Amino acid sequence: MTATQASMSVAATSADELEKVAILEDVPRESQYALKFVGAAISNMASSAISNPTDMVQVRQQLRRQTPGAQGNAFWSVGVEMARKEGLLSLMGGLSASMVRELVYSGIRLGTYEYFKDRLHDMSKGALGRDGLALKIGAASIAATIGSALANPADLVKAVMTTVRMQAYYPDGSPYRNMRHAFASIYREGANFAASRGASTLAGGLAALYRGVEATTIRGVVLSATQICSYDQIKQALKKRGIMQEGVPLHLVASTFAGLFCSVTSNPVDVVKVRLMNDKKHEYRGSFDCVRQVMVKEGPFGFFKGFGMCWARLGTHTILTFLIFERIRYWFGIEAL
Repeated sequence: MTATQASMSVAATSADELEKVAILEDVPRESQYALKFVGAAISNMASSAISNPTDMVQVRQQLRRQTPGAQGNAFWSVGVEMARKEGLLSLMGGLSASMVRELVYSGIRLGTYEYFKDRLHDMSKGALGRDGLALKIGAASIAATIGSALANPADLVKAVMTTVRMQAYYPDGSPYRNMRHAFASIYREGANFAASRGASTLAGGLAALYRGVEATTIRGVVLSATQICSYDQIKQALKKRGIMQEGVPLHLVASTFAGLFCSVTSNPVDVVKVRLMNDKKHEYRGSFDCVRQVMVKEGPFGFFKGFGMCWARLGTHTILTFLIFERIRYWFGIEAL
């Protein structure tokens, strides 16, 4: 390459960087927060659609003790059995509910993470450093808690409860025709159970819709604190040490480790959540009672049922989410996470 060509190349690169900076400066800070929410929702919805089959198999594994005549619990055995007995489309069960859940819950969880980082940093007057893990964990925990609370109807009714119920094993065919029917059916189950005990049917119906809310909220906090924070921290460490620069390779490496970490921490909570949300016989008095029964009857490894598929699903979901999220941010003219 001649000196002239090299000079032109450097000039072109500098021009691109200046143009990018100009775009960033043209996007108001408040508008960036809104665009981050949109990007977070889109990236999570796309990732959820791709990883839905592994989510299906994982739920079946975690509910396996309730499946009559089950022979194996390995994820490939469960997947093959589902495809053989119920058809390949069974692996896409609950997709519509998952989309609603990701739009609301994941959009808030990931989309407001940086907003709360900025707010906590400002409120602490710099005491919580932007590079510190404490700031990241605090922001992720707040975002996940608020996201779980605000998205509770979508997360539990339209998504988590209907998805788990619609993904569960039913020898005579699923009793739920669609998401709306699942919503009404679950409400009636709770109302009828309350009426049989002389309690308010309204309270009983709402209680059924909010079954497992503690586990869902805890899982959201645990997942966000490990997934988002580890991704952010690993990226920061690799760039700071000059090992990698901002770009797709860095996003891939950071998201791969983040997927592993959040799979390890969230699987036990996920097992409890799935058991509670499929507890039609009211075997558990709550999250802690479910934890106690699993520990007594199945031992510590009972909390890691379906871990292989959890890692396959959540690992894939995490990688795709951050790769898509970072690309959308670039298209929107927003700096990388």
